[in-house]
Amino acid sequence: MAAPDGHPLLRLDRLSKRFGDRLAVEALTLEVAPGEIYCLIGPNGSGKTTTVKMIAGLYRPTAGQVLIAGIDLGAEPERAKGLLGYIPDEPFVYEKMTGREFLGLVAALYRVAEPERTRRIEELLDLYALGAAADGYVEHYSRGNRQKLAILASLLHAPRLLVVDEPIVGLDPESAIKTRDLVRRFAEMGGSALLCTHTLAFAEQVCHRVGLLTEGRLVEEGDLAALRRRAGLPDASLEALYLHFTKARPS
Repeated sequence: MAAPDGHPLLRLDRLSKRFGDRLAVEALTLEVAPGEIYCLIGPNGSGKTTTVKMIAGLYRPTAGQVLIAGIDLGAEPERAKGLLGYIPDEPFVYEKMTGREFLGLVAALYRVAEPERTRRIEELLDLYALGAAADGYVEHYSRGNRQKLAILASLLHAPRLLVVDEPIVGLDPESAIKTRDLVRRFAEMGGSALLCTHTLAFAEQVCHRVGLLTEGRLVEEGDLAALRRRAGLPDASLEALYLHFTKARPS
């Protein structure tokens, strides 16, 4: 479970977040190893997006630590974030820029030098065949193309860890397949990914391990085989396991 330098690429150590009287995440501890894709699933309000925003440095934890390749995000935020690619549930892009200009700005903020910057942008645009749209203003992009642009922006600085909140929302089926393959390749090359998603079929296709959050607590964790054994459901899909462990029932 450790990177070559002796650390997992992501470790959450008793991570908690309180909003007033409400405890959104409670003492969450987990690790994601190099080459591993880990999915957080759970009902609405279970703490998934709050967890992702703490990992990305957008929320300050009430207690606990986020460690990225052994670097404490709270103590060394710039160094830790340099290893992180973050894709929010709502893609953030500057509407008055072209797609290519936006990617150039992100690359510059991450100090990707020329001509590497140009090479990386062209290479990434090819992943979704976005070259034809890249010189159009983002304000005219569809929801799906904005999502693709946000995904590409997260990869510009060659991060070691991807953190993604709802990776395929708004994507057409072909683009969802490309995104699935992109995440798999990222892990095969030694990166780690933590995904939060309600799309359980997608999680079942790509994730090595799954963690189930309910009311801010990690209540189940493991690969599909382990979860099936625990549930006593040897052939169950992830959807069936989710319903079993949350005690939910189809309506």
